[in-house]
Amino acid sequence: MVSAVGGVALLGGSAAAYEGNAASTYPLTPGTSTLGTALYAVKPDDAAAENGIETITLDVGSEASVANVTNEDVEVAIRGGTLFQIENVNVSSSEDGSQLEITLPRTIQPQLGSGAGAGAEVAVKFRNFTTPSEPGTYSIEGTVTTPDGETDGPASVSYTVSQPELSFPDQDLSQFSESQQLNLTASIPGGGYVGVFTTTDDGSQGRLVGTTDISTSPQPANYTIDVSGEISSSQDLTAVAYTESTGLSVSIRQNQTFDPEEDDPLVVDGELLNATASISTLDVDGRLQAGGEYDQGERLYFDQGEASTGYQISRIEGGEIGPSATQFQTAANGTAIVDTTALDEGQYAITRVDDGSLVSLDNDSTTGPGDDSFLVTGQQAGPANGTNASANGTTNATATETANTTTESANATGDPDGENATETTVETSTAAATTTAAATEETNATAAQTDAGETNGSGQATEEGGPGFTAIAAVVAVLAAALLATRRR
Repeated sequence: MVSAVGGVALLGGSAAAYEGNAASTYPLTPGTSTLGTALYAVKPDDAAAENGIETITLDVGSEASVANVTNEDVEVAIRGGTLFQIENVNVSSSEDGSQLEITLPRTIQPQLGSGAGAGAEVAVKFRNFTTPSEPGTYSIEGTVTTPDGETDGPASVSYTVSQPELSFPDQDLSQFSESQQLNLTASIPGGGYVGVFTTTDDGSQGRLVGTTDISTSPQPANYTIDVSGEISSSQDLTAVAYTESTGLSVSIRQNQTFDPEEDDPLVVDGELLNATASISTLDVDGRLQAGGEYDQGERLYFDQGEASTGYQISRIEGGEIGPSATQFQTAANGTAIVDTTALDEGQYAITRVDDGSLVSLDNDSTTGPGDDSFLVTGQQAGPANGTNASANGTTNATATETANTTTESANATGDPDGENATETTVETSTAAATTTAAATEETNATAAQTDAGETNGSGQATEEGGPGFTAIAAVVAVLAAALLATRRR
């Protein structure tokens, strides 16, 4: 099919001869099946300007390959005084895959327009173009041939491919936090997405739990992925890089959203770009809540406190707060993990040590010993099935023992939800908690990548944004708090 639209193209450079304008691929990665784009300019004195274009030949060199390019993969646009959009072409590739010959359904006479710099642009887009396996800058030589065999060219255009990256470190988070976030580092030159998936028992990719857009920059950047409500236990998650499958130009790709069923997993030299992380949640039996019933020896997550504050667990006798059974102190993020081993069977409430005020365990407007209490049964909790864990070098843990009280604390950076928890094992009297903090610097990487689908005033094609995505600057906060590898129950 050939369609024509009126218009005039004014091209930069001299009017002397057929020349190259620009080239690009999407994505801009090596050893990848990509969408290739090559732009050339027909000038007034060229044979094609006088006699029309019958075939276009692309020579991609020995490092790249067009062997997998089919008729359906190629679209040609010839833009001058009239825009010709051509889809139903016939293609053939050389035996070694280095050359692609494109035969148009009929001879196209470029309309050059008039005036200084007038000419016509020949734009070729071709899917399934396999880029060279090594990062670097490469060329595509283009030649146009008239019906009587005269040729213009070859003219050279160049493109650059860069190695993508994906790093997904082991991390800790709280299964009780309303805001759950994971951090990773990635680059997908040309732009794309990273999806985070559960891992099935046989190690295959499971359910999507979070995603982020990746900028066009070839430089790695840090990203934060929201997985709120998705992580309730320790598990392995897999991050997978994708590219946008819709659109021949950035102006179309930038308006798309991630769809793992439709978009293309990024494969480089035959290997899927992915990374697996071990995600560790709190090793506790439950959350300390009003009305809860807990066995002796259970470890309970307490997040209703204030930062670095002393609390006491008091028995309720006759409907009133009685003597203190034990004490503990929260970490800098206002959380603690309380062990019920030292508590006899009975009803208990929590009060501040300094002023005796009762802690609301249900966060409602009514506060009282009966409304904000919990029960400890006479039964013993079963053995733990989890182990302590830190987040792959991102947590600096400190253990402090005072008066037979063991407090395990770790880095907590900006954690109002108590996601980075400090553990306090209560045995007898007052415990001291030590908390340190650490953070990583924010990395913000943005870049403009060439996409020959759009041209500037000089005829050079430029692409900004990723499959049209705004670069996402992510603060990679050190996930702190000595969170433990698995839940005990």
